[in-house]
Amino acid sequence: MAKTLNILLTCIGRRVALLEAFRRAMADLGVKGRVIAADHSPLAAAFHLADERLLVPSIEGPGYVDTLVDVCRRQEIGLVVPLIDWELPALSEAHERFRAIGTRLVLSSHRVVETCRDKLRTFEFLKARGFDTPEVLAYDRALAGPFPLFMKPRYGSSAKDVHPIPDRAALEFYHHASVESVIQEFVRGEEHTVDVYAGLDGVPRVAVPRRRLEVRGGEVSKARTVRHSQIIGQNLRLVGALAECVGVVTIQCFLLPDGRIKFIEINPRFGGGVPLAIEAGADFPRWLIEEHLGRKPDIRPEAWQDGLVMLRYDSAVYRRAEELRAFESP
Repeated sequence: MAKTLNILLTCIGRRVALLEAFRRAMADLGVKGRVIAADHSPLAAAFHLADERLLVPSIEGPGYVDTLVDVCRRQEIGLVVPLIDWELPALSEAHERFRAIGTRLVLSSHRVVETCRDKLRTFEFLKARGFDTPEVLAYDRALAGPFPLFMKPRYGSSAKDVHPIPDRAALEFYHHASVESVIQEFVRGEEHTVDVYAGLDGVPRVAVPRRRLEVRGGEVSKARTVRHSQIIGQNLRLVGALAECVGVVTIQCFLLPDGRIKFIEINPRFGGGVPLAIEAGADFPRWLIEEHLGRKPDIRPEAWQDGLVMLRYDSAVYRRAEELRAFESP
């Protein structure tokens, strides 16, 4: 059993609560080591609260994966936890590279990542496996209505460039303004995000639905845990159908007034609102660390608090300008 464990959280951004959850899990388990943050910008708030900070190239550059592999080798990283969608495709192709240096990449297979990243492939997967999902319409078909409709980028993330389409004029405008989008039927209902724990063996064990009460900038700011048996059951079944999932999978769905559940997004990573599920008792960081160290976590699927409300607020990290300049390239 490892005496120490270093964990790398990539593209850390504003994920202070998640960083602290990993740090707290290590302390509770008596595991020594560091929680290290990587980001391409020293202006990332959570970057400055980690045990160690690593400035890395942008994920859009060719050296991103090479840099992370080198960092993991030099820093003796045991676990790498990717946090944003844009880095997942390249990293999911590098599992063997990380494994060869003794690092575990907490990420689903490349097939799963590609299925979830491409919203059209997500739709096709859901339909093929019998899950309800908003219908996708070709542009020419969508012009005939009925409206409203909904448009989102085929390879989008964080609710960027998503648009409700109230009429034909809006559809024509956004269609010509977008690069590659998916047009869907408009769904009315209660939106839920569900955190599903698949662990390191891909077996879905726990699903925690969070009803979205308020969203700011594409990320939930107010939410409430909801113990809804149908949502829980269908989300566990969905992750099982995907197979080859690792860690936490974040799924978005609508609960319709007639009781149907329509799935709209699958993200094979920790979601932005996952601190609510962790605080409610689904301690994903602790379970991952225990599994990695060869221990058997005490995972009880229903042992999380129903009706826990998260009300997020802005805080601040203060640094002197010269401290930030220390991270600038010479």
